[in-house]
Amino acid sequence: MKNLLFLFFLGSSLLVFNGCEKDPCEATICNNGGYCANGDCVCPEGFTGADCSQQETPTKIRITKIEVTGFPATDDGGAGWDLISGADMYPVISKGSDIVWRSPKYYEDANPSSLYSFTNGLPFDVTSPQDKYSIVLYDFDTIDADDYMGGITFTPYFNTNGFPSTRNLSVGDFSFKIYLSYVW
Repeated sequence: MKNLLFLFFLGSSLLVFNGCEKDPCEATICNNGGYCANGDCVCPEGFTGADCSQQETPTKIRITKIEVTGFPATDDGGAGWDLISGADMYPVISKGSDIVWRSPKYYEDANPSSLYSFTNGLPFDVTSPQDKYSIVLYDFDTIDADDYMGGITFTPYFNTNGFPSTRNLSVGDFSFKIYLSYVW
């Protein structure tokens, strides 16, 4: 009976002492969707640091869709893009003077007040996300050279903007919405 009483007391004491053990995650705060495991933050993709507060630069950004949301109805001289119709419009992405992506499709007689989506030839991978790129519109012409319409210079990634799934780019009459995903 003494042995049983001793074992009961020992077992009760172990339960009490184990119940007082501190949670290693009690004072740990993990940001940006991270979670605590054994006192350390486990960060989601794209974030690092002891509390997941530092944004990681992706190795590449994937452009999955481009929407042209605005462009001027006429060229700088006030003339229409084509003699008797609207622009046969398509976008091109360049890095410096090098074309890195060109839409294989164009919209015939595009109207500046309409939205035009480009997905053919996409996704396209931007492999230097912190460099400057240009997205430019051209008017497709079969008779003479394609007409430069204008565009926007942009940097795909900033280490302070999170990881937006879309970016709106706008300068003057030119505006674009680009759809993005990130690869680390």
